[in-house]
Amino acid sequence: MNAVPTLKRLHIWLQRLVRWEFWPWQIVYVPVAVLWFFLAIRARGWVFFSAANPCMRFGGLVAYSKTDVTKLVPDEYLPKTVFVEVSDSSSEIIAKVKNMEMQFPLIIKPDMGERGKGVKILRTEDELTQSVDTAKERMLLQVYEDLPMELGVMYSRHPNEQKGRITSIVLKDFPSVTGDGKSTLLELILANQRTRFSYKIHVKRFAGRLNDVLAVGEKLRIVNIGNHMLGTTFLNGNHLISADLETVFDNLSKRIPGFHIGRFDLRTASIDALKQGRFKVIEVNGVNSEPCHIFHPGRSIFLAWRDLFKHWKRIADISIANHENGVPYASFSEIRAEIRRHNREGAKHD
Repeated sequence: MNAVPTLKRLHIWLQRLVRWEFWPWQIVYVPVAVLWFFLAIRARGWVFFSAANPCMRFGGLVAYSKTDVTKLVPDEYLPKTVFVEVSDSSSEIIAKVKNMEMQFPLIIKPDMGERGKGVKILRTEDELTQSVDTAKERMLLQVYEDLPMELGVMYSRHPNEQKGRITSIVLKDFPSVTGDGKSTLLELILANQRTRFSYKIHVKRFAGRLNDVLAVGEKLRIVNIGNHMLGTTFLNGNHLISADLETVFDNLSKRIPGFHIGRFDLRTASIDALKQGRFKVIEVNGVNSEPCHIFHPGRSIFLAWRDLFKHWKRIADISIANHENGVPYASFSEIRAEIRRHNREGAKHD
């Protein structure tokens, strides 16, 4: 971290301070927490959202199994996937990978994780061996679908509705730097309008290359995972919402028993391919997901709060309906204990 001059660090900190998209989520969600209080009274359950998605523990807020949810997604929408148990040896997993003809690079992620924690891209068999041998929890191992577009589609369907709706689409723009034959990689990262805000992470990731000088025109993608906090730009894609696209996601979601609201993170070749249902789902999120179009650079935080209020009201409506249909609410003490445990366990991925 000392590789970055103090004045540069201060300058970046001040820039982050005036851009709400980089504020801690605990601050952004203060008004949402007030709304949640009134929604909980209306729902007659402090953790009403736990009934939103019966197929996910706690509705998909925390400590739900990505393995269990992924197994519900129809095969044609999934990248080739191997589910890694703690008891599995690296030799067993390598044999499965070869049997399924999975080619590197692969992506591995923890069964219970969030905001990109613990997610790694594996490019060699040695990296795969190390990741499996050191795993202390269930993991998902998938082919890295290097398709040109990554999107997040927020979808919801009320239990009493035949047709659902798409309420948010985010387009993810991965940051890269281009060499000029003079600047070091560190200088390029700090000069980039996105990667500079997540430089602490990149200094660790590229520790052995920070002094490398990229040749003129040499392009290096800094982030390969569509995570906002790593520097990926989230762009508002709501103009893509249409009745035809909602039909595509209706057909998909209805094949996932117990799923009513959440975000599909996916990769596709083009917008036309997306509209035709030709895409790969890399993750299904529950009520822990956000309508990520709100993070479009320069977008007002007041518009973000408006959309988050609508989002949480939709969660409450769905949860109450599911509860009336027999889906129980979790207890407040149960979910509080689980969140504390999850936060302790999650620290190992930091």
